[in-house]
Formats: sequence, C-alpha cells, structure tokens
Amino acid sequence: MINKDIRDIILFSSIAILSALIVDYTAYLTGGMSTITSSLIWGFVRMYTPTIAVLIVGGWGYLKKCLKIDRRVVLVFLAAPFITFISLLIYLAMIIIAGVFTPHQLESLLSSSSIDFSLFLVLTFFNGYIVSLTLNAIFALGEEIGWRGFLLDKVQSTGMSLIKSSIIVGALWGLWHASAIVLLGHNYPDNRIAGVFLFVVFTVSSTLPHIFVRLISSSVLPAASLHGSINAVWGLTIITTELPREVAGLGPLAFASWILVSIALYLLLVKGKALGMHPQGPY
Repeated sequence: MINKDIRDIILFSSIAILSALIVDYTAYLTGGMSTITSSLIWGFVRMYTPTIAVLIVGGWGYLKKCLKIDRRVVLVFLAAPFITFISLLIYLAMIIIAGVFTPHQLESLLSSSSIDFSLFLVLTFFNGYIVSLTLNAIFALGEEIGWRGFLLDKVQSTGMSLIKSSIIVGALWGLWHASAIVLLGHNYPDNRIAGVFLFVVFTVSSTLPHIFVRLISSSVLPAASLHGSINAVWGLTIITTELPREVAGLGPLAFASWILVSIALYLLLVKGKALGMHPQGPY
C-alpha cells in the first residue's frame, strides 16, 4: 500500500498540473493572453490552481494552518523580498564582472530622462518592493499555499532532508509551468522545450529561500511576498545583457545567483536549528 503522504503528494501534484494545463489550453484556444487584463486573469486563475488542489486533497482546514499571522510572520513577510534583491544584485555583479553587462535597452528607455542606471535600480527595487507586498503577494499566495505549504509539509513528513525536499518541491513547481511554457511561450518564447528543463532548474535553485522563510515564520505568507518579488523585479535580468535569457536571467547565471543565496540561507537554518531557534523538521 502506498504511504498516505506519498499518495497525497501524487494526487496534489496531478490535480495542480492538470488544472493548470486546462487553464493554459483554454488561453491557447481563445487567445486569452491578447490583452493586459486577460493576461492578469489568466495569471490569477492559474496561480490559484495549487490552492484548488490543496482544498481537494487537504480540505479547508489546511488553509488556517498554513496562513498563520503573528508579529514574526509580518516581520518575515516584510523582509522576504530582500532575498530576491540580494540574488538580483549578485546576478548583476556576475554579468558586470564577466563583461556582458550591456543595458542598451535600458539606455534607450532612459535617454529621454535624467535618470541614470543607479537611480533606476533604486526605483525599480522600491516599486518592486511595494508590488511584492501587495498585488504580487496576493497572486503568489495561490501557489505558495500549495508549494511551500501543503506539498512541503507532505514531503517533509516522509522524512526527507531539507535539500531533498527543496529539489522535489522545486521540480514539481517548475513542471507545473511546463504547459504555459510550451503552449504560450511563457518566459521562453523562442525555446519552449528547452525552456521547460531550464525553468525546472531555476525553480529548484530558488526554492530553498522560499522554504527558509516558511520555516522561520511557520506561515506561507512570507513565501508569497518572496515569490511576488521575483515576479516583480527579475525581468530586469532580461534587459541588462544581450546574452539570451536561456543563458542569463533564466539560465545558468540566474541559477548560480540563487544557489549562492540558497547556500547562505541553508547554513543559517542549520545553525539556527542547532541553537534551537527554528521549527523542528528534517534538515
């Protein structure tokens, strides 16, 4: 007989992926991405398919468990986007050091104003921070209830380590995007099949930070603001170099920046657990 946790993992993942496929195929058939409004509707409905899967498999009671709110949750919620900002700064440092920082698209956008790149970056982070805590967090919450909420709990209930849990949760998170990439060209309009594999690596590399804020807060809300910050500012990687996104902002350079951040946060978790500062769980 299949272990109940494994059965729930399979059932949840299947429902989330299949329902996302239905949303994407509907958009593909109807041209539902033709306007900003239709794109927002598509994104909102799609991002709540993991929540639908949680409700089917785990029931309404699970939402109360993972949506805990207290002072610690609020503080981590407010701080979480800075993890993305740090990763983005690491990425920018890498392309500058490598000599491939070529923001020609930005220069054309800024040529008619007195704003230089440094000020533009500050404004981007400021605006991105506000959006991360508001609209983007509301959208991302639909996913985080599933990925860093129900799925993470079920995976860790099997006794898997933090690293293995991150890989499994990140891989399923990435595969959930596959139909959007193949059918709609989401994130990888020119290399859709390769994009599926690349995005799985991207989501695996960026999953541990989401798990970090979930574990230290015991809520998925900070994971939503972190996820929202990626959606808010990571597009900057595409317009700061002439390298294809498959190599740069959604490729190996991005993976490297997130892996560095993940290693640092993993060490903090291990140290915190040794000091009895974080929730118990298989690390």
